[in-house]
Amino acid sequence: MELFFHYRDKDITYEELIEDINKTKEIEKYIYEQDPYEILKKLIISIINGNQITLLDSDFSVEEIKKLGVSEVELEKSYENKEKVENMDDLFGKIEKNKDIWELTLYTSGTTGRPKKVIHKLDTVARSVKKSEEFKDNVWGFAYNPTHFAGLQVFFQAFLNRNPMIYIFDENRKEIEGKLKKYNVTHISATPTFYRTIIPYIKSPIESIQRITTGGEKYDEALENTLKKSFPNAKIRNVYASTEAGSLFSAKGEIFKISDRIKDKIRIDENNELLIHKSLLGQSETFKLENDWYKTGDIVQKIDEDHFKFVSRKSEMINIGGYKVNPHEVETEIKKIENVLDALVFGRKNKITGNILAAQISLKENVNTKEMEQKIVNQLRNKLQEWKIPRIISFVDQIKLTRTGKKVRK
Repeated sequence: MELFFHYRDKDITYEELIEDINKTKEIEKYIYEQDPYEILKKLIISIINGNQITLLDSDFSVEEIKKLGVSEVELEKSYENKEKVENMDDLFGKIEKNKDIWELTLYTSGTTGRPKKVIHKLDTVARSVKKSEEFKDNVWGFAYNPTHFAGLQVFFQAFLNRNPMIYIFDENRKEIEGKLKKYNVTHISATPTFYRTIIPYIKSPIESIQRITTGGEKYDEALENTLKKSFPNAKIRNVYASTEAGSLFSAKGEIFKISDRIKDKIRIDENNELLIHKSLLGQSETFKLENDWYKTGDIVQKIDEDHFKFVSRKSEMINIGGYKVNPHEVETEIKKIENVLDALVFGRKNKITGNILAAQISLKENVNTKEMEQKIVNQLRNKLQEWKIPRIISFVDQIKLTRTGKKVRK
Protein backbone atom coordinates (compact mmCIF):
# COMPACT_ATOMS: atom_id res chain seq x y z
CA MET A 1 0.00 0.00 0.00
CA GLU A 2 1.29 3.44 -0.93
CA LEU A 3 2.07 5.80 1.92
CA PHE A 4 0.15 9.07 1.92
CA PHE A 5 1.20 10.78 5.16
CA HIS A 6 3.40 10.12 8.17
CA TYR A 7 2.77 12.12 11.34
CA ARG A 8 4.53 11.42 14.64
CA ASP A 9 4.44 7.60 14.83
CA LYS A 10 1.55 6.96 12.46
CA ASP A 11 1.66 5.93 8.80
CA ILE A 12 -1.48 6.61 6.73
CA THR A 13 -1.76 5.04 3.28
CA TYR A 14 -3.65 6.40 0.29
CA GLU A 15 -6.11 3.50 0.71
CA GLU A 16 -6.71 4.56 4.34
CA LEU A 17 -7.14 8.15 3.20
CA ILE A 18 -9.95 7.06 0.86
CA GLU A 19 -11.57 5.05 3.66
CA ASP A 20 -11.42 8.08 5.97
CA ILE A 21 -12.89 10.33 3.27
CA ASN A 22 -15.81 7.95 2.78
CA LYS A 23 -16.40 7.69 6.54
CA THR A 24 -16.51 11.46 6.98
CA LYS A 25 -20.11 12.71 6.95
CA GLU A 26 -19.40 16.43 7.09
CA ILE A 27 -16.59 18.99 7.29
CA GLU A 28 -16.52 22.41 8.86
CA LYS A 29 -16.80 25.55 6.75
CA TYR A 30 -13.87 26.88 8.79
CA ILE A 31 -11.14 24.28 9.26
CA TYR A 32 -9.62 25.03 12.66
CA GLU A 33 -7.54 21.96 13.51
CA GLN A 34 -4.33 20.96 15.28
CA ASP A 35 -3.85 17.61 13.52
CA PRO A 36 -2.16 18.11 10.10
CA TYR A 37 -3.65 14.92 8.65
CA GLU A 38 -7.18 16.06 9.55
CA ILE A 39 -6.50 19.40 7.88
CA LEU A 40 -5.36 17.77 4.64
CA LYS A 41 -8.18 15.20 4.65
CA LYS A 42 -10.82 17.91 5.07
CA LEU A 43 -9.13 20.02 2.42
CA ILE A 44 -9.41 17.13 -0.06
CA ILE A 45 -13.07 16.54 0.86
CA SER A 46 -13.84 20.21 0.27
CA ILE A 47 -12.35 20.03 -3.23
CA ILE A 48 -14.22 16.91 -4.34
CA ASN A 49 -17.45 18.51 -3.11
CA GLY A 50 -16.68 21.90 -4.65
CA ASN A 51 -17.07 23.67 -1.27
CA GLN A 52 -15.87 27.11 -0.29
CA ILE A 53 -13.76 26.68 2.85
CA THR A 54 -11.46 28.70 5.09
CA LEU A 55 -8.24 27.51 6.71
CA LEU A 56 -7.56 29.02 10.13
CA ASP A 57 -4.22 28.75 11.88
CA SER A 58 -4.62 26.44 14.89
CA ASP A 59 -2.59 28.96 16.91
CA PHE A 60 -5.29 31.63 16.50
CA SER A 61 -7.07 32.29 19.78
CA VAL A 62 -10.85 32.67 19.88
CA GLU A 63 -10.36 36.43 20.34
CA GLU A 64 -8.07 36.63 17.31
CA ILE A 65 -10.63 34.76 15.22
CA LYS A 66 -13.34 37.19 16.31
CA LYS A 67 -11.14 40.07 15.18
CA LEU A 68 -11.06 38.46 11.74
CA GLY A 69 -14.82 38.81 11.66
CA VAL A 70 -15.57 35.12 12.23
CA SER A 71 -18.20 34.44 14.91
CA GLU A 72 -18.48 31.30 17.04
CA VAL A 73 -21.69 30.50 15.17
CA GLU A 74 -19.83 30.60 11.85
CA LEU A 75 -17.16 28.28 13.24
CA GLU A 76 -19.80 25.62 13.89
CA LYS A 77 -21.22 25.64 10.35
CA SER A 78 -20.44 22.61 8.22
CA TYR A 79 -20.90 21.04 4.77
CA GLU A 80 -22.25 17.57 4.07
CA ASN A 81 -19.79 15.21 2.38
CA LYS A 82 -21.96 14.08 -0.54
CA GLU A 83 -19.22 12.27 -2.44
CA LYS A 84 -17.99 8.70 -2.15
CA VAL A 85 -14.60 7.79 -3.60
CA GLU A 86 -13.83 4.41 -5.21
CA ASN A 87 -10.08 4.77 -5.74
CA MET A 88 -7.36 7.33 -6.43
CA ASP A 89 -8.31 7.72 -10.09
CA ASP A 90 -11.88 8.46 -9.03
CA LEU A 91 -10.60 10.93 -6.41
CA PHE A 92 -8.53 12.88 -8.94
CA GLY A 93 -11.41 12.79 -11.41
CA LYS A 94 -13.65 14.48 -8.83
CA ILE A 95 -10.95 17.06 -8.11
CA GLU A 96 -10.66 17.87 -11.81
CA LYS A 97 -14.44 18.18 -12.10
CA ASN A 98 -14.77 20.66 -9.21
CA LYS A 99 -11.49 22.58 -9.41
CA ASP A 100 -13.11 25.66 -10.97
CA ILE A 101 -15.87 26.04 -8.37
CA TRP A 102 -13.78 25.23 -5.29
CA GLU A 103 -12.54 28.21 -3.27
CA LEU A 104 -10.02 28.36 -0.44
CA THR A 105 -9.77 31.32 1.93
CA LEU A 106 -6.51 31.98 3.78
CA TYR A 107 -5.27 34.76 6.01
CA THR A 108 -1.89 36.42 5.64
CA SER A 109 0.49 36.24 8.60
CA GLY A 110 -0.39 39.76 9.73
CA THR A 111 3.24 40.78 10.30
CA THR A 112 2.49 44.26 8.93
CA GLY A 113 -0.95 44.76 10.48
CA ARG A 114 -4.26 42.92 10.60
CA PRO A 115 -4.18 39.65 8.62
CA LYS A 116 -5.66 39.99 5.14
CA LYS A 117 -8.30 37.61 3.85
CA VAL A 118 -7.27 36.07 0.51
CA ILE A 119 -9.37 33.74 -1.65
CA HIS A 120 -7.69 31.30 -4.05
CA LYS A 121 -8.88 28.91 -6.72
CA LEU A 122 -7.01 25.66 -7.34
CA ASP A 123 -5.20 27.16 -10.33
CA THR A 124 -3.60 29.90 -8.20
CA VAL A 125 -2.92 27.90 -5.03
CA ALA A 126 -1.30 25.13 -7.11
CA ARG A 127 0.24 27.43 -9.74
CA SER A 128 3.77 26.07 -9.27
CA VAL A 129 2.81 22.36 -9.17
CA LYS A 130 4.49 20.15 -11.75
CA LYS A 131 2.87 16.81 -12.58
CA SER A 132 4.84 14.12 -14.39
CA GLU A 133 5.82 10.47 -14.29
CA GLU A 134 9.34 11.58 -13.42
CA PHE A 135 8.04 12.74 -10.01
CA LYS A 136 6.30 9.48 -9.07
CA ASP A 137 9.11 8.30 -6.75
CA ASN A 138 9.48 11.58 -4.86
CA VAL A 139 9.11 11.54 -1.07
CA TRP A 140 8.47 14.90 0.60
CA GLY A 141 9.66 16.15 3.95
CA PHE A 142 6.71 18.34 5.03
CA ALA A 143 8.31 21.22 6.94
CA TYR A 144 5.55 23.85 6.96
CA ASN A 145 2.28 24.41 8.77
CA PRO A 146 -0.39 23.06 6.35
CA THR A 147 -2.69 26.03 7.05
CA HIS A 148 -0.17 28.40 5.42
CA PHE A 149 0.43 28.94 1.74
CA ALA A 150 3.90 27.37 1.64
CA GLY A 151 2.55 24.24 3.30
CA LEU A 152 -0.27 24.04 0.77
CA GLN A 153 2.23 24.25 -2.08
CA VAL A 154 4.15 21.28 -0.69
CA PHE A 155 0.90 19.38 -0.19
CA PHE A 156 -0.41 19.88 -3.72
CA GLN A 157 2.97 19.13 -5.32
CA ALA A 158 3.18 15.85 -3.42
CA PHE A 159 -0.50 14.88 -3.47
CA LEU A 160 -1.14 15.53 -7.17
CA ASN A 161 1.84 13.26 -7.94
CA ARG A 162 0.71 10.67 -5.34
CA ASN A 163 3.91 11.09 -3.32
CA PRO A 164 4.33 10.24 0.37
CA MET A 165 4.62 13.16 2.82
CA ILE A 166 6.68 12.88 6.02
CA TYR A 167 5.58 15.59 8.47
CA ILE A 168 8.64 17.05 10.21
CA PHE A 169 7.46 20.59 10.99
CA ASP A 170 6.53 19.84 14.62
CA GLU A 171 8.90 16.90 15.00
CA ASN A 172 11.54 16.70 17.72
CA ARG A 173 14.68 18.05 16.01
CA LYS A 174 16.71 15.07 17.25
CA GLU A 175 14.31 12.67 15.49
CA ILE A 176 14.31 14.32 12.06
CA GLU A 177 17.53 12.79 10.70
CA GLY A 178 16.26 9.30 11.47
CA LYS A 179 12.92 9.92 9.76
CA LEU A 180 14.50 11.44 6.65
CA LYS A 181 16.70 8.35 6.32
CA LYS A 182 14.02 5.80 7.23
CA TYR A 183 11.59 7.04 4.59
CA ASN A 184 14.27 7.90 1.99
CA VAL A 185 12.98 11.46 1.72
CA THR A 186 14.00 13.04 -1.61
CA HIS A 187 12.60 16.59 -1.33
CA ILE A 188 12.34 19.17 1.46
CA SER A 189 10.91 22.68 1.31
CA ALA A 190 11.36 24.95 4.36
CA THR A 191 12.41 28.37 5.57
CA PRO A 192 16.14 29.11 6.09
CA THR A 193 15.47 29.38 9.83
CA PHE A 194 13.92 25.88 9.93
CA TYR A 195 16.96 24.42 8.20
CA ARG A 196 19.27 26.12 10.69
CA THR A 197 17.36 24.55 13.59
CA ILE A 198 17.81 21.00 12.25
CA ILE A 199 21.35 21.16 10.83
CA PRO A 200 23.03 20.76 14.28
CA TYR A 201 21.20 17.43 14.67
CA ILE A 202 22.19 16.01 11.26
CA LYS A 203 25.16 13.90 12.33
CA SER A 204 25.90 12.23 8.99
CA PRO A 205 25.09 13.16 5.35
CA ILE A 206 21.65 12.20 4.06
CA GLU A 207 22.23 10.83 0.57
CA SER A 208 18.58 10.41 -0.48
CA ILE A 209 17.75 14.14 -0.63
CA GLN A 210 17.65 15.28 -4.26
CA ARG A 211 16.11 18.75 -3.93
CA ILE A 212 16.21 21.38 -1.19
CA THR A 213 13.90 24.38 -1.54
CA THR A 214 14.22 27.44 0.66
CA GLY A 215 11.98 30.49 0.85
CA GLY A 216 9.97 32.84 3.02
CA GLU A 217 13.07 34.67 4.27
CA LYS A 218 16.18 36.27 2.82
CA TYR A 219 18.48 33.90 0.96
CA ASP A 220 21.59 32.91 2.93
CA GLU A 221 24.69 31.81 1.00
CA ALA A 222 26.39 30.56 4.17
CA LEU A 223 23.39 28.35 4.90
CA GLU A 224 23.54 26.91 1.39
CA ASN A 225 27.14 25.82 1.94
CA THR A 226 26.11 24.15 5.21
CA LEU A 227 23.15 22.42 3.54
CA LYS A 228 25.45 20.94 0.90
CA LYS A 229 27.42 19.18 3.64
CA SER A 230 24.33 17.59 5.17
CA PHE A 231 22.58 16.89 1.84
CA PRO A 232 25.45 16.32 -0.62
CA ASN A 233 23.28 15.11 -3.53
CA ALA A 234 20.69 17.89 -3.33
CA LYS A 235 20.11 20.68 -5.81
CA ILE A 236 19.20 23.84 -3.91
CA ARG A 237 16.55 26.31 -5.07
CA ASN A 238 15.40 29.61 -3.61
CA VAL A 239 11.74 30.54 -4.15
CA TYR A 240 9.62 33.66 -3.77
CA ALA A 241 5.97 33.15 -2.91
CA SER A 242 3.25 34.90 -0.91
CA THR A 243 -0.24 34.20 0.38
CA GLU A 244 -1.51 37.04 -1.79
CA ALA A 245 -0.04 35.89 -5.12
CA GLY A 246 1.21 32.34 -4.73
CA SER A 247 4.55 31.17 -6.14
CA LEU A 248 6.13 33.61 -8.61
CA PHE A 249 9.91 33.28 -8.80
CA SER A 250 12.61 30.64 -8.41
CA ALA A 251 16.40 30.93 -8.43
CA LYS A 252 19.57 28.90 -7.88
CA GLY A 253 20.90 31.63 -5.60
CA GLU A 254 19.71 35.00 -4.41
CA ILE A 255 19.06 36.57 -7.84
CA PHE A 256 15.52 35.99 -9.15
CA LYS A 257 14.67 36.14 -12.85
CA ILE A 258 11.37 37.65 -13.95
CA SER A 259 10.03 35.23 -16.55
CA ASP A 260 8.64 36.47 -19.86
CA ARG A 261 5.27 34.97 -18.87
CA ILE A 262 4.74 37.56 -16.10
CA LYS A 263 7.19 40.27 -17.14
CA ASP A 264 4.45 42.85 -17.79
CA LYS A 265 2.87 42.10 -14.39
CA ILE A 266 5.91 42.84 -12.21
CA ARG A 267 7.34 46.27 -11.34
CA ILE A 268 9.96 47.77 -9.04
CA ASP A 269 9.08 51.33 -8.01
CA GLU A 270 11.31 54.31 -7.25
CA ASN A 271 11.59 53.17 -3.61
CA ASN A 272 12.78 49.71 -4.70
CA GLU A 273 9.54 48.08 -3.55
CA LEU A 274 8.31 45.09 -5.52
CA LEU A 275 4.85 45.59 -7.09
CA ILE A 276 2.57 42.86 -8.45
CA HIS A 277 -0.30 43.38 -10.89
CA LYS A 278 -3.75 42.50 -9.55
CA SER A 279 -4.17 39.78 -12.20
CA LEU A 280 -1.62 37.63 -10.31
CA LEU A 281 -3.36 37.96 -6.96
CA GLY A 282 -5.99 35.89 -5.25
CA GLN A 283 -9.27 37.63 -4.49
CA SER A 284 -9.48 39.97 -1.52
CA GLU A 285 -11.53 42.99 -0.54
CA THR A 286 -8.69 44.16 1.71
CA PHE A 287 -6.00 44.54 -0.96
CA LYS A 288 -4.94 48.16 -1.31
CA LEU A 289 -4.19 48.72 -4.99
CA GLU A 290 -2.65 51.73 -6.67
CA ASN A 291 -3.73 51.82 -10.31
CA ASP A 292 -4.17 48.02 -10.33
CA TRP A 293 -0.78 47.37 -8.66
CA TYR A 294 -0.24 45.75 -5.26
CA LYS A 295 2.65 46.85 -3.04
CA THR A 296 4.22 43.73 -1.56
CA GLY A 297 6.19 45.48 1.19
CA ASP A 298 9.33 43.73 -0.08
CA ILE A 299 12.36 45.92 -0.72
CA VAL A 300 14.53 44.53 -3.52
CA GLN A 301 17.69 45.41 -5.40
CA LYS A 302 17.19 45.68 -9.14
CA ILE A 303 20.02 43.99 -11.04
CA ASP A 304 18.67 44.70 -14.54
CA GLU A 305 15.29 44.72 -16.29
CA ASP A 306 14.81 40.98 -15.75
CA HIS A 307 16.59 40.28 -12.45
CA PHE A 308 16.41 41.35 -8.80
CA LYS A 309 17.34 40.15 -5.33
CA PHE A 310 15.47 40.45 -2.05
CA VAL A 311 16.84 42.97 0.48
CA SER A 312 14.31 43.20 3.32
CA ARG A 313 10.71 43.58 4.31
CA LYS A 314 9.84 47.29 4.39
CA SER A 315 8.39 46.80 7.88
CA GLU A 316 11.60 45.20 9.17
CA MET A 317 13.88 48.18 8.57
CA ILE A 318 14.97 49.71 11.91
CA ASN A 319 15.52 53.44 12.44
CA ILE A 320 18.62 54.00 14.60
CA GLY A 321 19.13 57.72 15.18
CA GLY A 322 18.02 58.54 11.65
CA TYR A 323 19.93 55.69 9.99
CA LYS A 324 17.91 52.89 8.42
CA VAL A 325 19.34 49.49 9.37
CA ASN A 326 18.51 46.29 7.54
CA PRO A 327 18.52 43.53 10.22
CA HIS A 328 19.30 40.89 7.58
CA GLU A 329 22.63 42.58 6.81
CA VAL A 330 23.67 42.44 10.48
CA GLU A 331 22.43 38.86 10.89
CA THR A 332 24.44 37.78 7.84
CA GLU A 333 27.66 39.11 9.35
CA ILE A 334 26.96 37.53 12.75
CA LYS A 335 26.31 34.15 11.17
CA LYS A 336 29.71 34.25 9.45
CA ILE A 337 31.40 34.11 12.85
CA GLU A 338 32.71 30.73 13.95
CA ASN A 339 30.46 28.77 16.36
CA VAL A 340 27.34 30.86 15.57
CA LEU A 341 24.34 28.81 14.44
CA ASP A 342 21.79 31.57 13.92
CA ALA A 343 20.96 35.16 14.86
CA LEU A 344 17.93 37.42 15.16
CA VAL A 345 18.45 41.21 15.08
CA PHE A 346 15.69 43.60 16.11
CA GLY A 347 15.11 47.09 17.49
CA ARG A 348 14.38 48.12 21.08
CA LYS A 349 12.93 51.50 21.97
CA ASN A 350 15.42 54.11 23.14
CA LYS A 351 14.69 57.71 24.27
CA ILE A 352 17.81 59.14 22.61
CA THR A 353 18.11 57.32 19.27
CA GLY A 354 14.52 56.10 18.87
CA ASN A 355 15.78 52.52 18.77
CA ILE A 356 18.90 50.57 19.60
CA LEU A 357 19.84 47.27 18.02
CA ALA A 358 19.50 44.03 19.96
CA ALA A 359 20.43 40.51 18.93
CA GLN A 360 19.50 37.01 20.02
CA ILE A 361 22.15 34.50 19.02
CA SER A 362 22.24 30.71 19.15
CA LEU A 363 25.63 29.01 19.43
CA LYS A 364 27.07 25.56 18.99
CA GLU A 365 27.29 23.46 22.13
CA ASN A 366 29.91 24.10 24.84
CA VAL A 367 30.90 27.59 23.68
CA ASN A 368 31.87 30.26 26.23
CA THR A 369 29.26 33.02 25.89
CA LYS A 370 31.35 35.80 27.46
CA GLU A 371 34.19 35.20 25.05
CA MET A 372 31.77 34.93 22.14
CA GLU A 373 30.06 38.23 22.96
CA GLN A 374 33.35 40.11 22.79
CA LYS A 375 34.37 38.26 19.65
CA ILE A 376 31.08 39.11 17.92
CA VAL A 377 31.33 42.83 18.78
CA ASN A 378 34.97 43.01 17.64
CA GLN A 379 34.32 41.28 14.33
CA LEU A 380 31.24 43.38 13.59
CA ARG A 381 33.25 46.56 14.17
CA ASN A 382 35.56 45.46 11.36
CA LYS A 383 32.62 44.89 9.01
CA LEU A 384 29.84 47.36 9.82
CA GLN A 385 29.19 50.99 10.74
CA GLU A 386 28.85 51.72 14.46
CA TRP A 387 25.04 52.10 14.40
CA LYS A 388 24.68 48.59 12.93
CA ILE A 389 26.36 46.89 15.89
CA PRO A 390 23.89 45.45 18.45
CA ARG A 391 24.10 47.11 21.86
CA ILE A 392 22.25 44.26 23.58
CA ILE A 393 23.34 40.67 22.90
CA SER A 394 21.65 37.65 24.47
CA PHE A 395 22.31 33.98 23.83
CA VAL A 396 19.43 31.53 23.34
CA ASP A 397 19.23 27.80 22.76
CA GLN A 398 17.09 28.31 19.68
CA ILE A 399 15.66 31.23 17.73
CA LYS A 400 11.89 31.30 18.19
CA LEU A 401 9.85 30.57 15.05
CA THR A 402 6.42 31.69 13.89
CA ARG A 403 3.88 29.11 12.75
CA THR A 404 5.14 29.76 9.19
CA GLY A 405 8.62 28.64 10.21
CA LYS A 406 10.10 32.15 10.08
CA LYS A 407 11.88 34.12 12.77
CA VAL A 408 9.66 35.95 15.26
CA ARG A 409 10.50 39.58 14.55
CA LYS A 410 10.07 41.88 17.56
